[in-house]
Amino acid sequence: MREYRFFEEFSDGRLESSSGNVIAVDLAGDSFVQEGGVCYRALCAVQDAARPNSPVLQRYFNAEYLGARCRRITEARARKIHPKLFEYLDSLA
Repeated sequence: MREYRFFEEFSDGRLESSSGNVIAVDLAGDSFVQEGGVCYRALCAVQDAARPNSPVLQRYFNAEYLGARCRRITEARARKIHPKLFEYLDSLA
């Protein structure tokens, strides 16, 4: 899935405790600048998801959050961490 970049989401600022969810940033999607940074279209766990492999939705995501609470990962690792994300992506095709 070359049109996405995958980021593992962490529940702490030191990137030690994985939330068990992945954010997929849509590279071909729209982006815009607003107060607080650049926002990208992405697929991510529903807001306030407290459990691994949470259901996903599509929304705009602040890129600063990616730098503070996420780490870029491979698609293979993303598939292991968050299978529901890929179920959703497959349903879009």
